[in-house]
Amino acid sequence: MPITWGVIGCGNFARRRILPAFLKSKDSHLKVIQRRDLEQAQATAREAGVPEAVATRSAVLSDRDVQAVFIATPHANHCEDVLAAAIAGKHILCEKPLGLNAAECRKMLDACAQHGVKLFVGQCFRYKPQVRALRASVQDGLLGKLQSLRGVYTFLAPAASWRSDSRLSGGGPLMDLGPHLIDALRFISGDEIDEVSAFVEPSVDLATGRSERRARGLLSFAGGAWGVLETSFAEPYRGILEAVGAKGSMRADYPLGQVEPPTARLERFTSDPTPPKIEGLDFPSTDIYLAEIDDVSRALIEPAFEPLCATGADGLKALAVIDALYHAGKTGRREKVRVPQSGE
Repeated sequence: MPITWGVIGCGNFARRRILPAFLKSKDSHLKVIQRRDLEQAQATAREAGVPEAVATRSAVLSDRDVQAVFIATPHANHCEDVLAAAIAGKHILCEKPLGLNAAECRKMLDACAQHGVKLFVGQCFRYKPQVRALRASVQDGLLGKLQSLRGVYTFLAPAASWRSDSRLSGGGPLMDLGPHLIDALRFISGDEIDEVSAFVEPSVDLATGRSERRARGLLSFAGGAWGVLETSFAEPYRGILEAVGAKGSMRADYPLGQVEPPTARLERFTSDPTPPKIEGLDFPSTDIYLAEIDDVSRALIEPAFEPLCATGADGLKALAVIDALYHAGKTGRREKVRVPQSGE
């Protein structure tokens, strides 16, 4: 039987990306959407063919038919929404970032474990074929021993938008785009980031809502590889994921976008100074939101199935890295990544 879902925070993102995916999913039934403006919620429900629309979170969580919820509220609401859903016994797929910091994420993981519900994080780019090809190139040894990784994600965002108000977003591009890059680099490498350095400009001030406009991070992975992370709201749209090993490298341009054709470039190293052998790779287009929802629904239907989707633990680790990057930006020093443990 399909999993019955509700959406909490059905704003423009959910309306454009999430609702169409739910309506295509064979393993999911979307019963109800929530938005504070009831008239807008009802209009969206009619447009998308969703049976019910409500104005409050409690109306979704009190529905006995709803087995799981997709949380798409502003970042600052995620912790409260996840805790309420866990208490109500609903499984959860929460948009990234899971929380505003690692401490919040740990509270969410502990609550979900206490109430016996599963927690997933919307790292939809795991389903992009270029990202999976990058992962396979590392995991299968095609590139040889991993030496370095690079992740770039930038676009122009107005300073007056909610994305740039840290009281709602928790920060600027490092908080908004950084989770995608950090998760992708962890996913591709199969390794953990244990130390970072960073430039973050300007510094974040949660009291006034000031957020950084750009951030650059140097990452040290436990297995010895190094990484570079670049995020910005002050630069035109760019996206790069790259892995370099002893035998070759693979680079995907715009792997975190929805419009560009999925391609990548594979370089097989020969010997210096001979140029590498270069091969262009093309991939089929994929509805990553449908793939994500199908993946999570199947995991809820089949307990033995191991989904590709990021888990709550992945969300926690991403925020621990972001915490360390923000701290390193303030201190100007290398900082250890510390993941809070249960009960802290």
